[in-house]
Amino acid sequence: MTAVLYNILSSVLPILLFLVGGYGLGKVLAKFIVHSAVKRITPVVWIILFVIGLESGEAFSSLASGLNILKHAAVYAFTISAVVFALIMPFNRKRSAEDVEPNSWAALWHPLKECLIAFSLVLLGAFFYRLHWHENQLGEVLFNISYWLYVLLLLIGLDLAQVSISRSWLAPRVLLIPCLVMIGSMLAGVLISLITGEQLAVALALSTGFGWFSLSGALAGQYLGDAYGSVALLNDLMRELIGLTVVFLLGSKYANSSIGVCAATAMDTTLPFVRKACNYEYVPTAIISGLILTIAAPFFMLFFLSLARV
Repeated sequence: MTAVLYNILSSVLPILLFLVGGYGLGKVLAKFIVHSAVKRITPVVWIILFVIGLESGEAFSSLASGLNILKHAAVYAFTISAVVFALIMPFNRKRSAEDVEPNSWAALWHPLKECLIAFSLVLLGAFFYRLHWHENQLGEVLFNISYWLYVLLLLIGLDLAQVSISRSWLAPRVLLIPCLVMIGSMLAGVLISLITGEQLAVALALSTGFGWFSLSGALAGQYLGDAYGSVALLNDLMRELIGLTVVFLLGSKYANSSIGVCAATAMDTTLPFVRKACNYEYVPTAIISGLILTIAAPFFMLFFLSLARV
């Protein structure tokens, strides 16, 4: 038990330090410096995706193994999304017809493009695995995913410091949504473990990335190996795509359920869709839910990963 606690603390502390450190810097640094730094989040995420692909190159070495990873990830993504949506169903509020704004298919292109870029970078990394660029001293430093993960956490902390939260945003009905997403994700993990025979701690770890694919892929890869890192990454990427689709098609009728399916991405990638499909009144719910799940994801994952038998 002591060893487990030590593993959890030794993993959580660096993440907490970089996240809190970035938040503290975001409060004291000049706005233009913070805004300039926050713009680097996307390039850092791209680098992490490429490195995950690089480290997963062997897992994608054959068509059969690649399809197995995709199938494994799809089971997680669709099961978690379905359980979360159903769990939040009783907490949706009816909206009048005049409140519903029509959606535009053209508006879907930007978030879909981001997801396609993410998939492409992983595949590109898997291709460059064959060139063995990472198998030298310089490569080991440049392509060390831990370093890039800490940089990302620092930048996320800077970004979170810019979110101004009103007291009304912390109403129980708002806070309920991320709590239900956590419960639903873990219930889905238990269900997946029972159906597939996956180790329970592993299923729970992969179910609690909450859509933060760059983090979940990196952490799962470090603890469980490259194949599981790919499963975690693709699972959360698919969850983002499912979230976009659900908000677009069902957000006007089932706003809270749709926001729950989006998980951590509700505060960034899918927020414009929430604003349009679910109406402005749901924006605070999306931001607070996404914020809480973003902060919670590394702690949930690391706790369950520390219990997994590799």
